[in-house]
Amino acid sequence: YPVEDVEGENQDHPHHRSIYTAHGLVNGFNLWDEGLGHGAMLQRGEPVVGVVNGAAFIDGVVDWCGPEGQKLLEEWRVYKIQADGDLRIVDQRSEFRAKYGDVTFGDTKEGGLFSIRVPTSMDAKDKGRIENSEGQVFDSGQGEETTWGVPAAWVDYSGPLGDGSEWGHTVVDHKDNPWHPTHWHVRGYGLYTANPFGLHDFKGDENVDGSWTIDGGKTAVARFRLIIHPDRGIDGNPKIKQLIDEFQAV
Repeated sequence: YPVEDVEGENQDHPHHRSIYTAHGLVNGFNLWDEGLGHGAMLQRGEPVVGVVNGAAFIDGVVDWCGPEGQKLLEEWRVYKIQADGDLRIVDQRSEFRAKYGDVTFGDTKEGGLFSIRVPTSMDAKDKGRIENSEGQVFDSGQGEETTWGVPAAWVDYSGPLGDGSEWGHTVVDHKDNPWHPTHWHVRGYGLYTANPFGLHDFKGDENVDGSWTIDGGKTAVARFRLIIHPDRGIDGNPKIKQLIDEFQAV
C-alpha cells in the first residue's frame, strides 16, 4: 500500500508511494501529500527506457506544479538500475532547473528528495532496524529514535518480510550534494526519507531555518544510491560498504 493492497499492510499516508521524490513546501506550496489545494508533480511525456552495458535506465522530465497548474520547477530525473548477485542497486540523479524563477524548498520535515516507505513487517518500532553512518541505531522499538532528524552519509532500514526472510535498504547521500550530509526523516513506522531542509523540526528550534533556494536560471544536482540487500543491517555484507565507497568516488 498504496501501490497495491497487501494483507497486513498499514493503510495510512497514501502519498508514500514506494520510491519517490517530493517536498511539502516549494515556493509555499505543498507538493508532498495529496489533496485539494496542493501542488502536483507531473511526468512530462513518456520517459526514455533502455539498457546500456547491463544496466537499465529510466530517463525523464518531471514538472513541479502549484495548485493552479503553474510550473514551479523542472526536474530532469535519471534512474540507473543494476544487479550484483543478490543485491539490487538503484542510482537516482535529479537535476533541478529553476526555469521559472527562484525556487525555495521551505523548512518542513514533510518532504524528501529520496523517499521510501518500507513494508509494515519491517517497521523499526516493531521488528525492524534503522542504523546510520554515525553508528546510531533504532532496533525493534527499543530506546529512542536517535536516527531521526540527524545528518548522516547513509541510512540503512532493514527487517523481516512477510515470509520471515530479512532484507534491507541502504540509501546513500552523495558527497557532492549541496547539503551533504543530509538530515533524515526516518521513522519507526516505516517512512524513510532524505530531507536536508526540515531543520527547525529536527532540532526543535523555531529560530533555525533550513530553507534552501535555487536562484532563477540556475540548476542544482542531487544524487542518491539505493542498495537493496538480504539480511539485517550491513555488517555481514562487505559488498554494501564497497558499493557505498564506489558511489562516493564518482
